[in-house]
Amino acid sequence: MKKAGRWKANLAAVLVLFSIIMVFVIARLSGRVIPNTEGAIGNTACNLYNGGVFCADGDKIYFSNLKDRGSLYSMSKDLDDFEYIQEDTAGYINNTNNYIVYSRLNYTRDDTVKRVLQFSYSGIYRVAKKGSHSIGGIYAYNVGAVSLIGNDIYYQRHEKDGNMNLYRASLDGKTDELLLEENIMPGTLTGGKMYYAGLEDDHYIYTFNPSTKQKVVIYKGNCYMPALIGGNIYFISLSQNYNIAKVDEYGQNPTILVKEKCSFYNVTPDEQYVVYQVDDGKNNRLEMMNLSTLDKTVIKTGDYNSINIIGDRVFFREFVTDEVYYFSLSSPSQVDTFNPPDLSKDRK
Repeated sequence: MKKAGRWKANLAAVLVLFSIIMVFVIARLSGRVIPNTEGAIGNTACNLYNGGVFCADGDKIYFSNLKDRGSLYSMSKDLDDFEYIQEDTAGYINNTNNYIVYSRLNYTRDDTVKRVLQFSYSGIYRVAKKGSHSIGGIYAYNVGAVSLIGNDIYYQRHEKDGNMNLYRASLDGKTDELLLEENIMPGTLTGGKMYYAGLEDDHYIYTFNPSTKQKVVIYKGNCYMPALIGGNIYFISLSQNYNIAKVDEYGQNPTILVKEKCSFYNVTPDEQYVVYQVDDGKNNRLEMMNLSTLDKTVIKTGDYNSINIIGDRVFFREFVTDEVYYFSLSSPSQVDTFNPPDLSKDRK
């Protein structure tokens, strides 16, 4: 009987020890950041130039829902099955295998009551796509544009002296380094270099190697928002009255594509279409051009921004309002209002 009692006591002790070990293992695993696929791009350069308010993976579209103060939501590719993810006003949304990385833009809200327990109204955050949508901080202060490739996050940081510099942080938030003491908007990211336009000394198109810190001038022009798409670099030419232009990836063969003053643009990944906002002061409009035929289609008259392309759909926002519209590239004459539900009441 004594042996049986000792056996039961030992078994109970083993079970308690096993339970304690499992608690620690689960805690470690729940806090562990699962690496992203090396070289995977978080969002397209043109989408990010337009605020990165829409981003897609293989199954879902993640977006900033203006019907719910810009909170982070997801939906299916058929624009249904909406799900609330985080209440943060989200911008510069980037996709990874297991997480969404975004910039918290809560300072843009017109809240009557401030959230006392919120540590920061800005910064870069990582939220799990599945499960409880647990959130992790990567950088908790004021940032500008944010882009991602693999497990590296490139972003503009507002410094205490008022300047803005280029930094790189890791997906798990454990490393954070200054790359360039320049106000650089992180544009196209590839496996070994970044394409960007100078914003201070000149507006040339550069490549930058984060490993060697080497900068190389690709094209000496007055350029804004360059994006490498396919074998060409598209950009807004400041010296050509804000026309949309392109050069090849070596900076050769400059070509003007849209000979009107434009403020925003986006190009489809297959280089078939360019969608842009014309700001000539007389007939402002959102327009689309077929880059093969050069045929133009007026999408909607007025002033628009936040042009994000997701698959066959183009989403865009009316200037100074919360109205968002969309159309399909295959049927640009049909423009619909994007009306996602406000699920804020369901989480209170």
